[in-house]
Amino acid sequence: MFSLGWMEISIILIVCVILVGPKELPVLIKTIKSIIANLKNLSNEFTKTVEEVTEFSEIKNIKKEILNTKEAIIKEGKDLDKFIDKNNKNILDLEKDA
Repeated sequence: MFSLGWMEISIILIVCVILVGPKELPVLIKTIKSIIANLKNLSNEFTKTVEEVTEFSEIKNIKKEILNTKEAIIKEGKDLDKFIDKNNKNILDLEKDA
C-alpha cells in the first residue's frame, strides 16, 4: 500500500495535537484504533464469505459432474444390456436352427 516515514508520522502527530488538543489525543487514538479494528473484522468476514461462496460453487460443479457421469454410466449400461439381449437372441435362434 503506502508507507509512512518518521517525518510523515511526526507531521501527522503535530497536526493532530494542534487540531484536537493534547487532552483529547488519547481519545482520538482509541477511536481510530477501534475503527481500524472494525474495518479489519469486516474485511475478514467478507473474505470468509467470498471463500464460502466459492467453495459452495465448486461443490455444485463437482455434484453436477458426478450426476453427468452417473447418467453416462446408466446410458452405457442400457446400451450394453440391449447388446447382450440382441446377441442372446441371436445365439438362441442359432441353437433352434441347429
